[in-house]
Amino acid sequence: MAPTATQSPLEVPQSKTFSYDNPSKSVFPDGIKTSGQRAPESEHVAPYSDYPKVITGDTVWNRDDYQHNPERWTHHFSEEEVSELSKTADAFMASDTPLTGITQVCHPFP
Repeated sequence: MAPTATQSPLEVPQSKTFSYDNPSKSVFPDGIKTSGQRAPESEHVAPYSDYPKVITGDTVWNRDDYQHNPERWTHHFSEEEVSELSKTADAFMASDTPLTGITQVCHPFP
């Protein structure tokens, strides 16, 4: 099975030359930055007082629906599923594809 958390996190350079607009190859080997950070869009920023005080609707989770019904929110992986995930993770690690190289059509993910 593929190991987890075996690499230390990368140190982000704290120099004047570091820029998210020009990502460092030592931090982002394939040149793609994946932080998703960008400047705020002021037309979408609202003051806290404008937010609803109570959230309602079909998407609100009700504690009573889940507290005594773990089958509604948990999934127990079968041995076959665990094996498939393990083989896929092993193949991905062997491919030397950086994490930032994962896409919807990335191989070896089936």
